[in-house]
Amino acid sequence: MPRIETRSANRLAIYCFYDAKGHAPRFIPQFLDELMKNVNELAVVVNGKLDDASREMFQQYAARIVVRENRGLDAAAYKEVMLSYGWDALEAYDEVICLNDTIMGPLRPFSEMFGAMDTRDVDFWGVTAYAGEATRFEIIPTHIQSYWHAYRKTLVASPEFQSYWEKLPEWESYDEVTHKHEMTFTKRFADLGFTWDTYIDYRKYRGLTPYPMLYMPTALVKHDACPVFKRRVFFCDYGPIINETAGQPAIDLFDYLRDETDYNIDLIWDAVLPGHNLDDIRKAMHLTYVLPTRALNPCSQRMPRAAFIYHVYFLDLLDDTCRYLSALPDDVDAFITTTEDKISSIEQYLVAKGVNRKITFVPVVNRGRDVSALYVACADIVLHGGYDVVGFAHDKKSSQNQDNGHHGTESQGFAYKLLENVLASKEYVRNILTLFAENPRLGQVAPPPPYHALYFAHTIESDWGACFDITKELLEETLDIHVPLRKDKSTVSALGSCFWFRVDALRPLFEHGWTYEDFLPEGEMKEDGTISHAIERANGYVCQSQGYYPAWILSDRYARIEIDSLFFSSQVLLSSAGRGHAGETLLSNARGVRIAVSLLRWPRWIWHRLRNAVRRRKVLRYVERHGYPE
Repeated sequence: MPRIETRSANRLAIYCFYDAKGHAPRFIPQFLDELMKNVNELAVVVNGKLDDASREMFQQYAARIVVRENRGLDAAAYKEVMLSYGWDALEAYDEVICLNDTIMGPLRPFSEMFGAMDTRDVDFWGVTAYAGEATRFEIIPTHIQSYWHAYRKTLVASPEFQSYWEKLPEWESYDEVTHKHEMTFTKRFADLGFTWDTYIDYRKYRGLTPYPMLYMPTALVKHDACPVFKRRVFFCDYGPIINETAGQPAIDLFDYLRDETDYNIDLIWDAVLPGHNLDDIRKAMHLTYVLPTRALNPCSQRMPRAAFIYHVYFLDLLDDTCRYLSALPDDVDAFITTTEDKISSIEQYLVAKGVNRKITFVPVVNRGRDVSALYVACADIVLHGGYDVVGFAHDKKSSQNQDNGHHGTESQGFAYKLLENVLASKEYVRNILTLFAENPRLGQVAPPPPYHALYFAHTIESDWGACFDITKELLEETLDIHVPLRKDKSTVSALGSCFWFRVDALRPLFEHGWTYEDFLPEGEMKEDGTISHAIERANGYVCQSQGYYPAWILSDRYARIEIDSLFFSSQVLLSSAGRGHAGETLLSNARGVRIAVSLLRWPRWIWHRLRNAVRRRKVLRYVERHGYPE
């Protein structure tokens, strides 16, 4: 019988690891510490490369470390290690477990799961299964998810199992491995008469989702004692998330782990930030904070020492400048940058308006505008002023937009959005500092990009403009910063250069040693594509490189405007879709619009409709004859 006696069980674990830079995140030692209490031997297989520190860490656990070319994903990695052991050696183990680093934990001792599964009469098992379903266009059988496959001796010794792995192709894509290995393995061996089960009962969630590990992770760890969770939850592309849920899986899981368990959530940031796109992380984690303007949030940590730098260029906007400066609490040091000839006029205006707090003036050269004022004139203040957090804002007109035929209120709206969400009130500023105190991995906060009026086409689809290549060059060649950049993903940086930042998060930008000569003089500044615009789009990625995340902030008052504007934008786009409007979800409607908007694509549209109709008919016939797949 394939049951296992827990106390005498002899287990081998094959752990597959991949990181683009070859560096193992800090959660892995904690994971392996607990795993090794339940297995006798560990083999680590690395797809790609492995740095010295990570190799030294793995050597503390592993009897064998294999570093191979990054081909064939985890399936090919398992195959290589199993064949290197040989079937005679593998048959000596009661269980061979193939698992990978896509899961984190454990939240509970692995011994609970092993003890439960040892009593079950099965040939192979896993933690969770994807429940079989008939989608619109394909049949997906119920299958154990491949991040954890445990094979008992009865399966490992079988000719069918050995032949399967010996003949396994080296597929190139994630889609191929998923469809040709993960989705089919369970059914293939079940059809051959081998029995299987999972620690978490997939049937419990079948009426809700076939994939609770991604779409209902909190329920699994809270109600089913699931010891692991997928780190993909925290950076999954938002399309499938909003197509299946209200968008809550990642934030619910993170908050539950932080508030209801003793799991170190800092390990999540360490695992997610280095290798994944910031826009995906921001959306999945909802890194947007709405803060009160008339009440104070509680703070349980030491408040950061803070300063605020305000760049003044337009003397006719001094009334707004005074109003926003008045939002600074008295214990936040205030600085104004401006050209030497304007300092006296600004001082007199401040006195006349009753601004009697201490303000230090920093003279600047009129070259590079607000960006050089911050990174050249104020570099020493930021780096050596003893501040934990610094805020920055500037007056704004964007007169070039009016030169191109736009109304001044369009640009004024951008300035309004920036300043209202950076300096809304004393309470609001205090709440921003509390946010930094309570979230030690928070690197910077800035208002969301504008999408009203002329800005819509320049930010909603992508806010890179003409700056992707120059920003990539700035990060990788000038600053030696290498993080995932994608032109089709938003920058998550401080567009408009009004923001608050943690000094340590942006230290590389300030330590670079910028000079005024690095920037264009007034009169030669372009609308886009300059080094100033590159720095503006780089700051979020600099945060990421230092182990911090950037976020958006909104005042509670401005959030009212933002929500209505977003809903209105969606309504206008949907109503203008015409006959392209199809289906119920956002993604199905978007797909219909993409196909219908171009007459050049109408033959392709007809082909898609015919092909999908045939696929759907095949799926319906299968369900009528066989029911939903198991």
